[in-house]
Amino acid sequence: MLKKILKYSIGIIVIIFLLMLALVFRPDFKNTDNKNNNENKTIEEQTADILAIDNEDDKNIIGYITIEELNIIKAPIADGTDNKTISKYVGHFQNSSYLEGNVCLCSHNRGSKAAFFENLKDIKNGMKIEYTTKYETKTYIVNEIKEIEETDLSVLEPTENNQITLITCIANQKSKRLCVIGIGE
Repeated sequence: MLKKILKYSIGIIVIIFLLMLALVFRPDFKNTDNKNNNENKTIEEQTADILAIDNEDDKNIIGYITIEELNIIKAPIADGTDNKTISKYVGHFQNSSYLEGNVCLCSHNRGSKAAFFENLKDIKNGMKIEYTTKYETKTYIVNEIKEIEETDLSVLEPTENNQITLITCIANQKSKRLCVIGIGE
């Protein structure tokens, strides 16, 4: 058990380091040409742009997340939270659940073609999150929205209840993350 916790902790530290590197080397947001490319596109259109490069039967996709009220429609999810994965998909924390318990996901919210959580800052308690895999679709209701430290790994811990945990950066706050938790219906 201690080895598993240690392995999990090291993995999370590596993820945090990679996310910090991504922030340091992000594109200049003052360049309005880059900003306007995705500004008027829905998440679904951005997803189509990203997936158009690949085969329609992308084997990396393990599921999709939809939050209709935020215009996040069928954002593709892949295993992993490294930069290569989250530059194209919503990332699934590999040590978290896939169906039962705490399903943990992360995504960019700006500065990437895969900024699927761009509108997550506008989420409200009571909103519905749909998580679809090849096995089933689960619906969660947002019941907690909080700001956490980037080093707070407690939100990734397994839970007995079915919940989904979404994590993204907070603009201009390098050490903070937005954490949204939804409880399964």
